[in-house]
Amino acid sequence: MICINMEFGLLLVSQYDESRPMQGIGDELIAQTELARDVGFDSVTVGEHHVTNSDQYLLNEAVVAHVAEHIGAMDLWTTLCLLPYHNPVRIAEFGATIDILTGGQFRLGVGLGYREKEYDVFGVSKADGPGRLIEGVEIIKRLWTEDSVTYHGKHFTLEETSIRPQPLQDPRPPIWIGASNESSVRRSGRIGDGFIGAHVPFGLAKRQVADFYDERQTKGIDGGDVGFIREAFVAETTEQAEQAVRDPLMGKYESYSNWGQDDAIEDDDFGSPWDKLRHERFLVGSPDDVIADIERYRDEMDLDYLVIRTQFPGSDFEDVHESVRLFGEEVIPAFQ
Repeated sequence: MICINMEFGLLLVSQYDESRPMQGIGDELIAQTELARDVGFDSVTVGEHHVTNSDQYLLNEAVVAHVAEHIGAMDLWTTLCLLPYHNPVRIAEFGATIDILTGGQFRLGVGLGYREKEYDVFGVSKADGPGRLIEGVEIIKRLWTEDSVTYHGKHFTLEETSIRPQPLQDPRPPIWIGASNESSVRRSGRIGDGFIGAHVPFGLAKRQVADFYDERQTKGIDGGDVGFIREAFVAETTEQAEQAVRDPLMGKYESYSNWGQDDAIEDDDFGSPWDKLRHERFLVGSPDDVIADIERYRDEMDLDYLVIRTQFPGSDFEDVHESVRLFGEEVIPAFQ
């Protein structure tokens, strides 16, 4: 069955190039949150990275708290909390707190992370990442739903541990798992409520959705939701959209490559030409262009959720604001 009412999220970008003055960034984040709320988005989301060299990257947990009171009826996500870097007890407490502050509108998205430098600075072996993710998700689920948790794993040990308060949502907030290759997608099918992908070409994205549902069916797990994060930019014309976003977006993909993300994705190359990247991964153009592109995702993948990122280091804030407005007012209604 085709999902008619696809939901849409806006990834609030907290990464800025080194020349960007930080004064006023907090006001920009609130303005984007309120704009997304007012033009019909279903959620806003925040990502996580650390020690990003010359780029300036705000701490995700602080940004989530900063915008929480401005979301209205939207959900507030992490996409993604890089769980292997953290003690899951603290993330469980963070998630429960945000769920309470938002009236039960929090979703936890978690992922492995892929940058060696981040693992190094947190004192975690990258080889331990999958195990820490699996154990961390189990611990968070239990802390959110059980009065007292005792857990003996390879990476974490708890003795009669409780968190207070627990989340408002019953039984708990949804946990989505970010994944980039077949093994991690299938893992998300086993341990998560949903799978969220990003950056991969269309054909690989379609295969990953199939892998997620195949794994759940094989393991006898009912349901499950799927979503993708896509770089997007909308303007009145195709030419205006490409002119506004091409350089910042290609610069972002260069940084992805420098950080090693394409190495984490099977059969992938972030160094492809603009036209190929635009066709396979981006949603860039006029409202009609972008509607047609999203229809392809809806019809061939039956996505439940599409999260767009429309701001990149070097982007003009007013251009970004207009892109978000057009997406909300002219693109989202086509899928409701």
